[in-house]
Amino acid sequence: MHVKRYLGIIMLTLCLLFVCGIFTSSAFPGSVLAEKENLAAQTGGQAAVEGGAPAEDVAASWDAAGTYGPTEGLYSINGNAAVAAAGVELQNTVIEGNLYVQPQVGNASLTLNNVIVAGTLYLYGGGSITIRDGQINHLEIDNPANATSVFTEGGAAVWSVRVKTEGQLVEKSSEDYMGFGHVYSSTQDTLTLSGHFPTVTVENLKGAVNVLSGYIGKVYMESKAAGSVLTLGEHVHVDVLDLVSAVAVKGKGTIGLAVVLADGSELEMDAAAYEFAEGKSILVGGAVVDATGKQTVTLAPLDDVVLNPGASTTKQLAVTPADAIVTVKSSNTDVAAAEVAGSSVTIRSLAAGRATITVTAEKAGHIAAKQSFTVTVNTPELPKVIVQAIDNLTLEKGKSGTRQVVAKPADAEITVSSSNTEIAVVEVSGTTITVTGKAAGTTKITVIAKKSGHTSGRATFSVTVKAPEPPPPPPTPDFDFATAEEGIVEPGKVLAVVTLKVNDPENYIVKMSDGTVLVRRFDNVFSATVNKEIAKKSNVRISKK
Repeated sequence: MHVKRYLGIIMLTLCLLFVCGIFTSSAFPGSVLAEKENLAAQTGGQAAVEGGAPAEDVAASWDAAGTYGPTEGLYSINGNAAVAAAGVELQNTVIEGNLYVQPQVGNASLTLNNVIVAGTLYLYGGGSITIRDGQINHLEIDNPANATSVFTEGGAAVWSVRVKTEGQLVEKSSEDYMGFGHVYSSTQDTLTLSGHFPTVTVENLKGAVNVLSGYIGKVYMESKAAGSVLTLGEHVHVDVLDLVSAVAVKGKGTIGLAVVLADGSELEMDAAAYEFAEGKSILVGGAVVDATGKQTVTLAPLDDVVLNPGASTTKQLAVTPADAIVTVKSSNTDVAAAEVAGSSVTIRSLAAGRATITVTAEKAGHIAAKQSFTVTVNTPELPKVIVQAIDNLTLEKGKSGTRQVVAKPADAEITVSSSNTEIAVVEVSGTTITVTGKAAGTTKITVIAKKSGHTSGRATFSVTVKAPEPPPPPPTPDFDFATAEEGIVEPGKVLAVVTLKVNDPENYIVKMSDGTVLVRRFDNVFSATVNKEIAKKSNVRISKK
């Protein structure tokens, strides 16, 4: 099936050379439709290649949306050409030089119907490029502004592709047609593939190639591709995988032959066959595979253990393969002893101290696994002083309150402390705690009970000191309020008049809610010109000087 595809590549190459040679002559009969419909290509100049393409002359450029090229026959362009606008569709055209898709195209789509490019199709712009029939000698994706997707349909043939920025290559034609030829990924962004490819070469550090569907003859992870990730979809097959650097291969696809030329690569799936350079190995599904076929024994990590004297505990072992022989050793048999029974290890504490327990799992023809953990045996536990919980306390500033300490044994020595003596101070007499409030706020009181030969006990409680209640605000004096418009010439203004019913009006300030100050005119009368919308009694504000 794939032999026919490779023969097709050879035949299409010869066809490309033949077609380009014939259409070099502009006198080829029937090469351009007589009415030359929609062939308004601009000629010459530098403008067609600015903003990313090399600064070289072009023979034709398309700077406006539309369909260009004859509906019959082929139109020949002797030199380079450029697309510098969104919405361009080019058909039945031979370009003997390069075709530049400029950054001005943005993220728009571009369609090439039966277009032959003898040079390189440079994609400096465009979001979706459809190549239907026709032939492209070389394709280069170099569009940092956005990801670029290229689709081949019908009898399209793209001989080689170099991807420098994020891109996607999708073959929609059958296996009998070329589609894409050799693909070179030199980007640290993601390249996504769907279809059948003769070779894919990953040649950039930490590249990412995702193959969603199809078939690849050979994937070459070259020496500069260290850290790259190749992901194969469930129905993807790779005939040969060359691993010249340490990479990761993930997914659910299949691999016919893995050629291991460098250490450090990891496969999630097992290849049907392997070839190893001398002394090289690979990690497959978590197991080491090399030229001898050896695989590693895996042993899950074991957590550290803390025991009291005379106590014991059991740990379950997770060992692969299950028939590996497991042994255990203690670095200090005076502190702890260990023994294996089936898939578990039992640890017995003997004396205070620490010991390292080492578990080893071995199987003939496999690399042994070891895991170590620490056993700490506590000193004998002392009796502990117990202190009952103490309720929180709320005080007023300058006031004192008490709490009782209940400890067992009752003859334990009691000490107390305050976490913030600016808020409250504390003292103890016997089992009575006295707390005195100093300032508003909250502090923590710590009670410690000690007795020789015992572990100390402690309790804490909170003390909240309340701030004094603020004095009530002075009462607002009674007043009369009136307005007058006579004599007011400012539009929207009125005269506001407030008459205070107090004996000392000179000691008061009268304002409106917008801040306007009413002036004391005589005796108890205050007035000022104010906006009509605030000329209300409810907007009067009276305060003492």
